[in-house]
Amino acid sequence: MHAIDQGIFLEQLEREGEEQLKEVIAVFQNLPEDILIRPARNGGWSIADCIVHLNSYALFYLPRLERAFAAAPPIDNGPFKHTVIGHYFITMMDVDRSKRKYKAMKLHRPQHVNEPYRAIADFILNLERMLILLATARTKRLRSVRIGTSISLWIKINAGDALAFLMVHNKRHLVQAKQNLQP
Repeated sequence: MHAIDQGIFLEQLEREGEEQLKEVIAVFQNLPEDILIRPARNGGWSIADCIVHLNSYALFYLPRLERAFAAAPPIDNGPFKHTVIGHYFITMMDVDRSKRKYKAMKLHRPQHVNEPYRAIADFILNLERMLILLATARTKRLRSVRIGTSISLWIKINAGDALAFLMVHNKRHLVQAKQNLQP
């Protein structure tokens, strides 16, 4: 794991967040409800299921990041470096580096989705909230802020790891959701 300029790191995450937001609006927002709730051909999650799953992670991490940033020390212009466990989680979820399937934790498994348009709208709001957090992160010392993970509050990663994890996790399930559009 190498160190990277914190500003460059956050710019990369912001670009990814903006791309995800554009994609969700362009690809999913106006789909017919029957397509949003149709299970995957392989019996897997529907588009709406993928989005509900992502919303559950946003509901876990975003408030914790907001609280942590409110108390975080100001940036010190030092480089950002991933923690070992943070790097592991990010790599594990990165669709470009890991093709392995993982079973979602029970807490984050989508139940029957009754309001797919609401799920999409909530996800758009969560992405916008994430972009605001990324802007706030530019003024904070990311490596000094620790966040408990959804696996266990005892397992902590730094705020930069949490932001990067959320982005790669989103990308992974947006790729999964788009596969449901293929004939």
